[in-house]
Amino acid sequence: MACLIKPPLGGALGCVSFTTPERDLFIRQDANTLAAIESLKSRFLVGLHHNWHDFDFVYDPLFDFSMAGDADLIERGGQAFARTPIDCCNFVPAPFFETRSPHPFWDVINVTREAYFKGHAEFLNAIRTLYDRGHRLRVLHLCPVQRPKPDENPIPEIRRHYEAMFSMEERRLFTLMTMDWDHPRPLDLETLAFFYHAARVFVHTAPDERRCRIAAYAWASRMPVVARDNVASILPDALQKPPFYFGYDDDAKLPDAILAAVQASDADWEPVLENFRPSNAATRLSDFLDEVAAGRGKSMSPGPINSSHMDFRLGRHHIATMGGPNELPQTVIGFCQALVTRSDEELAAIARLEYPEEALLEHKPAARTASPSPPSRQKNVPVAVKRPSLQSRLRTWLRTGHNVPLTRYRVTVDIMRNPKP
Repeated sequence: MACLIKPPLGGALGCVSFTTPERDLFIRQDANTLAAIESLKSRFLVGLHHNWHDFDFVYDPLFDFSMAGDADLIERGGQAFARTPIDCCNFVPAPFFETRSPHPFWDVINVTREAYFKGHAEFLNAIRTLYDRGHRLRVLHLCPVQRPKPDENPIPEIRRHYEAMFSMEERRLFTLMTMDWDHPRPLDLETLAFFYHAARVFVHTAPDERRCRIAAYAWASRMPVVARDNVASILPDALQKPPFYFGYDDDAKLPDAILAAVQASDADWEPVLENFRPSNAATRLSDFLDEVAAGRGKSMSPGPINSSHMDFRLGRHHIATMGGPNELPQTVIGFCQALVTRSDEELAAIARLEYPEEALLEHKPAARTASPSPPSRQKNVPVAVKRPSLQSRLRTWLRTGHNVPLTRYRVTVDIMRNPKP
């Protein structure tokens, strides 16, 4: 999301980040939004949080750095760019680090919403194979689902497959809990951590997804993870091995990987935990920002990064379209205006709050103890934004691939774009 990572202080820079959906849906499409981002550059480093890997990435100098894993981005033209592997998955909340049950109730847990890219069929087939071999594991699948539309089947597709594949007796051992409320986050983190701590092994069968928080939560819970290499990419290479990680490269090998993980002995988990502690991630991110600023002949503002809820704050969006839990009801322009109209002192107070971005919402005070807010505006009246410069408008024009008339011919310009395949 549009996230306040660090407040500025005097001539020292602060830092904000935006997500790739915000970039693609608004920043690249609208000259006013682009101008709003550029208005931050004198006081902030601007980062880009990649919510999905991109093997056809186009570097954009508007963003000072990217937040993505070592193999998550391949720049189309070979352009070098600043990148840190620290992102939302490195900031695992405290409940997952608490003591595990010495006698877990479930052998296997899977926590994934119903979506085409999660590999649910592969997981159901693997459990079916294990049961056919006589391994009667106790399995829990927490699966958020969308509520059906009036013309849709009221029974989720995954439940129809599950009930067709497993007998009623087997379903006493294999629990599929489809949850259709508060999608896609029906459980609070404390409840979710309870289920994690009551299971032996975490299985994630997504064939392409990388740097996912649900796997990070499992490792922070001292739980072996069974997955493909794309999921394991958030672990340091030296730790991508049993008993922490049980990999497989073919769905036929998944049942054996699950069984090996269930039977694995314990080990020293501290090196794994260190990779996901918020305080460690904040320190590493702060060191990286110092280097980026120094490379530009500037310095970052002092003080630590507030790591509160960064696992969530870094990845959600300022889109204000559907009003879901992964969005805030504020435009990117509104967020930028909330930053540029506040003093360093106000932003420092806001940055220390549990949810700084909520305090930056339009029509709300900056903070309880901060200086008086700017004059109030009539509700639902958009913030006035200075008309973008000609340079900004041309830049946006070229980004969107406009056809440029040239005498009797038309030239198609395709620069600084990153089209979807």
